[in-house]
Amino acid sequence: MISSHPRRRRTLLASAVLAVATLFAGVAPAVQAAPEARSDVFIRDNGSDYGYEASSGSLYSSPDIRVCFSATVLCATDDPIVQGSTAYIHVTLNRPGPYGDGYEKGNLQVWYTKQGTVAQWPNQWNYIGSKLDVDVPYGTKTVVIPWKVPIGSHFCLLARWLSPTDLPTEGVSTSLNTRNNNNIAWHNVNAVPFKIKVPVIRPIVFGWHGPDPATVGDIVFTQPGRPFTGPGRITIDLGPDLAARWRAGGAKGEGIERVGETELAIVNPQRARISGLAFKAGEQIDAKLSFTAGAEAAGGQYTVHVTQVDQRGEEVGGVEYRLAAERQ
Repeated sequence: MISSHPRRRRTLLASAVLAVATLFAGVAPAVQAAPEARSDVFIRDNGSDYGYEASSGSLYSSPDIRVCFSATVLCATDDPIVQGSTAYIHVTLNRPGPYGDGYEKGNLQVWYTKQGTVAQWPNQWNYIGSKLDVDVPYGTKTVVIPWKVPIGSHFCLLARWLSPTDLPTEGVSTSLNTRNNNNIAWHNVNAVPFKIKVPVIRPIVFGWHGPDPATVGDIVFTQPGRPFTGPGRITIDLGPDLAARWRAGGAKGEGIERVGETELAIVNPQRARISGLAFKAGEQIDAKLSFTAGAEAAGGQYTVHVTQVDQRGEEVGGVEYRLAAERQ
């Protein structure tokens, strides 16, 4: 594992003001002049990310990381992976970023962990592989790293770009590392093929990965675009531990309905929230999601976001589920 060192980043006040102004105008900020020796390659956190730190918007579904069946063809969306098979992780690198336009080779690393909203860095992440001495021209370059998929079929991915003048500053919180470093990106996207009236189960992990010893937070469900709730049904089985914590916190929430001792149904497709969950630092608590499509869901494609927020309402992490009818 390559050790991390703090990197020095300084931008002129005029550049920062221009960046903010252009972002609010809805256009990409112009790349500012920087010393030629300083390189700045970045991986986007979301479609509106131009490499500025700290980034804003979604953290956990980077469009520059994609998992495909093919090593040579970039898939339009993630292909469903199968344990024991070889998948190919395509990572798109962007140059230049806003902090330097110098040319420099670097190394790309990819890591994985269990599918969920949290994982402490680095002890809860597993190394997949690297590409060394990668040169990135002006524009973009896609690097492919093969992955022998381990037991299980639902994982989170983390990509890290490392070069002599472009190293991340990292702590234990994956979400803070991702937001504060433009050469770290997180990809928690799960392709969910469904059959009509057949439940599809997906494991998910909740917990706390920050430096504080404990926190209280919420689990939030949103369904941008056409909602799956209605044409289909979503439930979450919290399991005995998390369900007991939820009851101890007053069984608070909105847009949910209790349907079992540990199970809740999502009844509001716009927004549902399970509130008041207490976590200790380093915890990872298993739960299960169930997606069941009704007949009216046939032919549709749906997106469901499951996000964990802390007691300040700040995003800790999440998973994006993309549901579509199973290929025949």
